[in-house]
Amino acid sequence: MSRRGRVLGVCLWVALATQPARAEQAARSLRLIGTAPGAHDAVPTAFVIDARVKPGDGEFQSTIEGWFAAITTPATSGELSGTCVEKHCALAVDLDGSKLAITGDFGDAAGPVPARFALKDDQDKPVQDGAATLSPLTGDVPGLGALAAPDAIDGAAFDDLLMWAHEIVSSGSPNTDAVPDGFARDSLASWQREKDRLATGLIFVADLDQLRSERMVAMKSAGWTPLGDTAHGWSGGYPAALLPKADPAGGEQRFASADGKARLVVAVDPPMSSDAFDAFVETTTADRAGRNHVNTTRVNADLEARFEEGGVVTVAVYHNREGGLARLVFTYPADQSDTFEPFDAILQRQFRAGDDLKR
Repeated sequence: MSRRGRVLGVCLWVALATQPARAEQAARSLRLIGTAPGAHDAVPTAFVIDARVKPGDGEFQSTIEGWFAAITTPATSGELSGTCVEKHCALAVDLDGSKLAITGDFGDAAGPVPARFALKDDQDKPVQDGAATLSPLTGDVPGLGALAAPDAIDGAAFDDLLMWAHEIVSSGSPNTDAVPDGFARDSLASWQREKDRLATGLIFVADLDQLRSERMVAMKSAGWTPLGDTAHGWSGGYPAALLPKADPAGGEQRFASADGKARLVVAVDPPMSSDAFDAFVETTTADRAGRNHVNTTRVNADLEARFEEGGVVTVAVYHNREGGLARLVFTYPADQSDTFEPFDAILQRQFRAGDDLKR
């Protein structure tokens, strides 16, 4: 091979080897505290940006995703996204229909840096703009406390805390995000509001401590009892204090309330073909007279469903795998929703089946 050929070969090898290395670079945290003295109405005068920076498509490009929150009243917050080219960044924040843009050289800010903000209303009409200053957040958020570490909790674990606090979490497959998403942040803000705290959606150390403590108390009160068989690829749990009567039958595990009106059935049935599962989903989720408050979510071979019919609430989960169909069905009287409804999402999300599911 000629020298030129060897050089080209080395260059090609370096290029190919560098691309996956770049793709595998870990995201880094970007936490900034900002002030905008001239801001008013929807734009806060003091705010925090809690985001993650990931490598972008280009060599000098990166992407940003995270959360924006006012740290003074009135509370306002929303998901943010944007891009950086080297240190120059442009962010967009969704504030209840209005769009806030923040630009400046803050991608690698080591101290205060000037920035600009601009707000457009829901008709895309500019309503205000002005100057801001962004600085690295290196300590507590003034008046609110210390943020939890960026990797303190992942999306699934945070959803679990919110469910036990009876807050809404996103439906569908279990959360696999490395950090809590915008939906979870909104639910956290609702919880903070209920606790008479500023509803920022920012995850503070004190919030995590309290949520974890409250979950332990709630689980003990409910008599939460694990279910599952790791050798057969599934797991779950149930509130034994509310469903104290166990009555297994065949391959089903059955539990009931003291009066027998609330019932939980868990089983692993024979697997369905893809076409059979499609037909099953269509039948299960079909609209029909007398069925109300229908909420269904399908993600590939997983189905979550909830509906009310004939005065009875049905909560169901199905996980179809090559080795079996994991099934959970929880029913209870609609007039007892105050007692049982808080466990709808918990039962659904705690019921898991892996690819190794088998009967």
